Amino acid sequence: MAKIIVPKSNERERAMFQKLNITLRESIAEEELEKTIIQYLKTHNVLHLATCRDNEPRSTPLEYFNKGLTVHVLSEGGGKFANLKANPKVSYSICDPYDPVEDMLGVTGLQVWGNATTFKKNENPAQFEQIYKYSRNAEALKKHGVEQMASAVNFNIITIEPLKIRYLDMRKGFRNVMWEK
Repeated sequence: MAKIIVPKSNERERAMFQKLNITLRESIAEEELEKTIIQYLKTHNVLHLATCRDNEPRSTPLEYFNKGLTVHVLSEGGGKFANLKANPKVSYSICDPYDPVEDMLGVTGLQVWGNATTFKKNENPAQFEQIYKYSRNAEALKKHGVEQMASAVNFNIITIEPLKIRYLDMRKGFRNVMWEK
């Protein structure tokens, strides 16, 4: 069971947001928040993964797909894997573009902290197939008639299990609502 933390607003904040036709959430059920976050994950496909090794951080934009709150990334390699081997604690963010001049409160996004595991496709083909069936890549490759391309690459798979998620969607009343495992 997850712990849900909804920041409490004071009367002045509620009045200010009401003037903007925004009602800040005062509470939310775990299931509803998880469904909201999963829907957000499903409607996006790029995250910025932060890893760290020897006190040197690295942030990498990556395409992802999810099964529930768990996120998977297929990658051919890179420095992030040395970082993950040294330190499996990661963070990633996903956000929508917005124009603060047009809609200052239109900012929407996720910040996630979690643990990452990795494996190579050829080391565990059965596990790869279980994960790959949720990939949007599979659908895209099939649509273009080149589904065999996935079998030609010995992908590295990163799986991120979230420990903490912060969700922000001011227009829907979510002001840094936290989900903690």
